[in-house]
Amino acid sequence: MILKRKFTIDFGRASDHALDYLIGILEDARITTLQTIAKIPPAALDWQYQPGWNTIGALLAHITALEHYFRIEFVEGRKLTAEENQKWLPALDMGPYLPQLIKNHPPETYQKELTEARQMLLAALQELTFEQFTQKIEEYDPDTGCNLAWALYHMVEDEIYHRGQISIIRKLYLVSTSNETM
Repeated sequence: MILKRKFTIDFGRASDHALDYLIGILEDARITTLQTIAKIPPAALDWQYQPGWNTIGALLAHITALEHYFRIEFVEGRKLTAEENQKWLPALDMGPYLPQLIKNHPPETYQKELTEARQMLLAALQELTFEQFTQKIEEYDPDTGCNLAWALYHMVEDEIYHRGQISIIRKLYLVSTSNETM
């Protein structure tokens, strides 16, 4: 199934138009990410340009883990459990955990995980009030704090940034594999 971007943001679904606006942004960013990875050859998912470099699969796992983290910490307002921390920490931190993020998963696995994470976040957002959406969260920044609106904007910003990295890695993969066949 090919996903299609809507090019509109629907209003009147959430408790406030600001939430509707953010939900529209979340939906569009995720559809664009899913469209991007639909075009990636499966062999490219775990390919590394150089040892220690991120892989497309690791970046997709990171986007998924970040979404769970933001939902749990900022929307649900709780800390990760020990089990959740064990499950999501490698993909959140990447770096030294990169080898265990190379899993030889097919693209469908990443698509499913990204979709499930987004559905869980959207369901949690439907329960929010505008006051919760805009309430100051002290712990994030000791000087200014933040609010949920900013935290979720930042999460989308991070996904888009990593989608750019995915595009670069894909191009490097295509150049590398085309040189091998010459």
